[in-house]
Amino acid sequence: MLEKKKRVYSKEFKEQAVRLSHQRENIKELADELGIKVERLYKWRKWANSSPATEVKASLPEESIEVKKLRKALREKELELEILKKAVHIFSSSDGKSTNL
Repeated sequence: MLEKKKRVYSKEFKEQAVRLSHQRENIKELADELGIKVERLYKWRKWANSSPATEVKASLPEESIEVKKLRKALREKELELEILKKAVHIFSSSDGKSTNL
């Protein structure tokens, strides 16, 4: 009796197969081309939908650029706020002299 060896697929292969399955209309044809069962491909798709890691990787470069811009804008606003606080403190702690502003 012949024993079937269980094939082990790399994470990259699975992710690429899932990506291709979303691009192609005929999933059975894709599964045949990849040499896997259709059921396995659907299982991987289900796993990919429950795992947000693949979606995060795809959008990371665009989001990281936006995050950097937002962080820079936040630092600038925090600096402006700090300057305004110091100005208010300086003007409110004057020794009663009028500044005629």
